[in-house]
Amino acid sequence: MRRAIRRLRSLRGWKAVVVYVVIGVALGYGLRYGLGFILGTPDPVVTVISESMYPYYNVGDVLLVVGVPYREIKPGDVIVYRLPGRSVPVVHRVIAKTPKGVVTKGDNNPLPDPWSPVPPKYISGKVVFRIPYVGYPKALLDRYLYGAG
Repeated sequence: MRRAIRRLRSLRGWKAVVVYVVIGVALGYGLRYGLGFILGTPDPVVTVISESMYPYYNVGDVLLVVGVPYREIKPGDVIVYRLPGRSVPVVHRVIAKTPKGVVTKGDNNPLPDPWSPVPPKYISGKVVFRIPYVGYPKALLDRYLYGAG
């Protein structure tokens, strides 16, 4: 192990950059999937990229998500779900629960989501913690890349 660390420290120039980028990406993915495994969700950490949940959540807030059984989700909970064909998860509040799924709405939106009810199989989990504004750069990048928000 010490020999490997010494070799890493001896790298210079573009080789060092490549190695450190690869290590960073591997750690990032490992952390995400490890945290997802522990929390029981494919989306353990999400970034708010639109104003649909304002004033409860702001653009750039990072949210911690925990997977929960469908029977434990109730109106008032904020959930994260992924719709088919969309690459960015949705963070909205449950306003009703039906046998077919949950009806959701953004706090800042006048009407429920037109795609409601959201079937249980699309729900990643329930939001349990918020870190304000930490993800603002990611939110801007997602808005640019995906046109979301």
